[in-house]
Amino acid sequence: MSTILLVHGAIADGSSWSRVIPLLQAAGHEAVAVQQPLSSIPDDVAMVRSVLDELAGPVVIVGHSFGGVVITQAAHDAPNVNAMVYVAAFAPDEGESAQSLGEPFGQLESASHFKIDRRGRFTLPQDVFPTYFCPDVEPEQAKVLAAVQGPSDAARFGFVSGPPAWREHPTHYVVSENDQIIPPALEHFCAERMGAKTIAGKGAGHLVMISQPQTVAQAILEAAR
Repeated sequence: MSTILLVHGAIADGSSWSRVIPLLQAAGHEAVAVQQPLSSIPDDVAMVRSVLDELAGPVVIVGHSFGGVVITQAAHDAPNVNAMVYVAAFAPDEGESAQSLGEPFGQLESASHFKIDRRGRFTLPQDVFPTYFCPDVEPEQAKVLAAVQGPSDAARFGFVSGPPAWREHPTHYVVSENDQIIPPALEHFCAERMGAKTIAGKGAGHLVMISQPQTVAQAILEAAR
């Protein structure tokens, strides 16, 4: 059996995986969800790598959204990693940033709603969070997610990737077909460039692991085989 290391994205926390974890545990796997500081990509990578280094293999490392940038760095030269799963995530190559990766695909309407505070951290206003971040999640749950979002450094959009771990390990990708945060076309591009085994979340918004946990668990369990 594998250990599944789950890495959340920006303006989120480890509870993002709360509906996927029981499915992984029921299949006999150990699941560990990291809580990142969201203060910078290097800080997040250091946290994830510190957890990863304590795990005996085989490990399947999973990243959502900006968690894709994080696992791309953290799993580099990690001998205990057997596979990687990107969930509606950025998957930069060396020398790319999330910003440069996304430029050819244009900006979604949600980009104009992010707010940056005096410390350079961004969030989505709670009144529009459900509309863009999780339109297919139950309204009550969406409001909770909006309330607990973790302010994240805006500088992470410009973080330049080093050697990508996805060139070293087998990859899987879950595309959110109705993502309002990352263009689905960008997700397809990342998946195709990696040669990832791809699963589509039909009609899924950005938080596909909450709205369609079975789809995400399927990708992870396939990666763990």
